[in-house]
Amino acid sequence: MMLALTSFSCNASYDTFLLDTQLTLLPKIAILEKNLIFANNKSPFKILIVYDREDDDIAKSSMKTLMRNLNGRINTHPILIEILPFDKVDNVASYHFIYVLKASVSQLKKVHTATTSSGTITAIYDSNKLAESGLLLSIQMERNPVILINSKALKENHFLFPDSLLEITRIL
Repeated sequence: MMLALTSFSCNASYDTFLLDTQLTLLPKIAILEKNLIFANNKSPFKILIVYDREDDDIAKSSMKTLMRNLNGRINTHPILIEILPFDKVDNVASYHFIYVLKASVSQLKKVHTATTSSGTITAIYDSNKLAESGLLLSIQMERNPVILINSKALKENHFLFPDSLLEITRIL
């Protein structure tokens, strides 16, 4: 545990508890989307972590955290995780789930543009930028984790989540 805290401490702007909570819960929420397409039950669930080059260590550590927290699988699907800096984001439509670390509004819009109408579930670390980013999901910490869904992204992309999930989320 100390090693994980040390690797995150190089960039004190990340809340390690929030980051770990998001990396644990957001992929599990994403897989609930009813329109996700897989070739079969053994096809990988493809995850991409997008980051600013300053956060290279955070991105690598997040990838390890995801593998550890999900035990390499989500439901019946093995997970395949890649990391990519913002300056390389162009065509990312082949991923099921994209998690975005800290970013500027222009970087967030680049991810949004690259994923528009692709069916890719997007999530963001900075919950306060969720509405303006065009991305779909985030989690913020109050007394308990609060799942946030961007209503505009939900409608634009025709995402379908179980009613039971929507009942416990905060729709923005």
